[in-house]
Amino acid sequence: PLPDRPGRPAVFPPDPAAPDPLALDLLATEAAARAHAFLTTGLDPVAALTPWQDAVRLAAAHPGSGLTASTRALYRGLAQALDRTPTDLARAVAAWRQGGAEGLAVLEEAWDPPAGPFDRARPALLAAGLPAFRPWRNRLSASSLQLRLGRDGLWYGYESDADREDWWPRGHPDPDPVGTLDGLLGR
Repeated sequence: PLPDRPGRPAVFPPDPAAPDPLALDLLATEAAARAHAFLTTGLDPVAALTPWQDAVRLAAAHPGSGLTASTRALYRGLAQALDRTPTDLARAVAAWRQGGAEGLAVLEEAWDPPAGPFDRARPALLAAGLPAFRPWRNRLSASSLQLRLGRDGLWYGYESDADREDWWPRGHPDPDPVGTLDGLLGR
């Protein structure tokens, strides 16, 4: 019988001649999770991912958020291998942690949503006493807050320093744009 969840890799003492033990642990843990998912569902959860998406997924699974030396080294190596910057990777990791592959798509792809929920969002935000948001494609922006409508019908929150247009994913996606902003604003 198959176990309920994937196992954990063995822990070995550090060896200066060996590869980074944290990187090996990450890869072994990811391989076990992928194998377990394949054995339980018959589907490979990462087979359709591009190299960039897979790198973001791996980095997002790494504990920490860029503050440790091993995380910074991982981000530098992955970013360099894919001709991106560590900041690109950090922002993409934040998007992946926010909403998985769909969160990353929301970060990277602007699109024109059909009439409906997007058109109703601005009046709902104004009725909730929130500032006026300017629309552009699937995005509604104010000076330091932004909402992005995903193709999954969820609203994803972003923040930036006022008027810098340096948007970072924050909070959790929600089907209600007001709910997304309430989460960002801690209301």
